[in-house]
Amino acid sequence: MDEPNLTCPESIFDLLNFRISELLGISGSLVTRLCEGEFGVTREEWQFVAMLAGLGTLSPAELAARTTVDRSQCSRALRRLQAKQLIHRERVPGDARRARIGLTEGGQALYARVFPRVVQVHAAMLSGLDEAEIEALARCLRKLHEAAETASRSGLVAGPADRRSGGSRSIWQAKAAAQARA
Repeated sequence: MDEPNLTCPESIFDLLNFRISELLGISGSLVTRLCEGEFGVTREEWQFVAMLAGLGTLSPAELAARTTVDRSQCSRALRRLQAKQLIHRERVPGDARRARIGLTEGGQALYARVFPRVVQVHAAMLSGLDEAEIEALARCLRKLHEAAETASRSGLVAGPADRRSGGSRSIWQAKAAAQARA
């Protein structure tokens, strides 16, 4: 694999987001096969179980924000986890619309079985790096996270994705309609 030109990208293969996405696709598929094949949960469901194991009881909105999953996806995943009896919902006293989500004993047991296996995948991913490189990677990831948060708040890209209105499809349909009229 060629070294990417991160400082002056010349193609998609030099873009940081592409490289990270490519890495996540490869390593994520290992976790997906592990979760779905051996434990009967999706990688997304596993992410919620792990988040609840690490942080305790959270609201659905807090879970969605911490996992960068949109609220509708989060809601669907939580329904599946509840059907599998891995989580429980508790209504917030005084506000029937709000809930808190926590792990059941089954969810805690699943976490205890899956987490060590995910740690094995983690170790395999880092096996080609020495300790100094791992520490440097951790520092770089923290800095990249901070830079991404700053860029997200800066207005670098204007406007929402607008997926509810068809997103990119509606833009291309509008362009095609305009060309047809011209």
